[in-house]
Amino acid sequence: MAQLAPAKLVFDGTCPDCGIREQILPLPLPGVEDDFDWKTRDYDSFRLFMMQELASRYPDRRRWSPADMEVVLVEVLSAALDRASHALDRVQAERFLDTARRPGSVRRLLAMIGWQPDDADMENARRLYRPEGAEPKDAQAIEQYWQRTPSAMERARQDGPSQIATQHRMVTLDDHSATLQAHPFVALAQARLVWSGAWNSILIASLLEDGVDMDAALHDGPLNAPRPNKLRAELWDQIVAYHSNRNLALPRVGPQLTGRAILRVLIEAYRMIGSEVFLEPARPAPINVTLSIRAKPGFFRSELRQAVAEVFTSDQGGFFEPGRFGFGETVYASDIIETAMQIEGVAVACLNRFRRVGSGFADRSGEGFIPIDIDSYALCESDPHTPEQGVLRITVQGGEVG
Repeated sequence: MAQLAPAKLVFDGTCPDCGIREQILPLPLPGVEDDFDWKTRDYDSFRLFMMQELASRYPDRRRWSPADMEVVLVEVLSAALDRASHALDRVQAERFLDTARRPGSVRRLLAMIGWQPDDADMENARRLYRPEGAEPKDAQAIEQYWQRTPSAMERARQDGPSQIATQHRMVTLDDHSATLQAHPFVALAQARLVWSGAWNSILIASLLEDGVDMDAALHDGPLNAPRPNKLRAELWDQIVAYHSNRNLALPRVGPQLTGRAILRVLIEAYRMIGSEVFLEPARPAPINVTLSIRAKPGFFRSELRQAVAEVFTSDQGGFFEPGRFGFGETVYASDIIETAMQIEGVAVACLNRFRRVGSGFADRSGEGFIPIDIDSYALCESDPHTPEQGVLRITVQGGEVG
């Protein structure tokens, strides 16, 4: 840095103690002429500018041919600048959701606003992309899926911003019910508010899939097994995918793994701070049904009885599957009759018994419906070893003996 000249102290003569310090500053630097158009972005514009610069620097030269070394250098530089300009535009475009083209950029921009891929896309991504038989990382899987299926990325690009206003936190009772019931392990959920004597607590009555007891151990095999041995493999895969998609941890597979432990992870992640949320088993309302069937000619009774039993089973997909009837949902005789009449070989169907299990409940075949309490759900497991969980008896007449 250049040194300034020593300052000079000047007195005006009116006051011997009053002076002015004068400093001679250097002249300002001359301005740099800049006639370059900074909006120039393409090959032709770069080439034209540099050729004009050459012409202005060498005014005596009247002719420039493509074979001249100066022109060759200009064209090489123009091509390089054109590529650099294009790369700069591409990089700049990746900063914004509506112009980003790389799946990784789109995913990261969507993650900044809280977007999460839906379960269907995540399942497709995991199924299609598995490097060397190992479980892929979700981010890698979804990016590769979008690379192969651009329409899925465009759908996420359009739907992602709308999720900013989506409420994920459990605030109202309906939020608690909906959040729990969205979990693949939960067939039915209903939240209620109770007064504990000092503050309000939220109780969520939950019915788990496959009739699993909430506090029963899901695994009694080796520790750190890949999946619990007392849970259906397909259901466990759905649970793992659900938690992975929402960045929720899963308890370690072992004797301490229960349905309550799995759902507590979800509750702790989405409950309001300061709110007290408890899980409780849903209250069943077992029913007792006797269904009489008249078979059409040519159909064997035993085969028809088996076909009817498969339709009205409590297993997954059956008429009495746990969770098919919601809390407080009335069971209508007409629904049972209509379902039975759709089975091939059934000529006539009627109900001889239609009531709740227990001595305090009367038969309601004449009324045609069974009312269910608002905090209970209809249950009919039809297991001869546990008649208290609902009974379905099927009698078949007509048809062929056998």
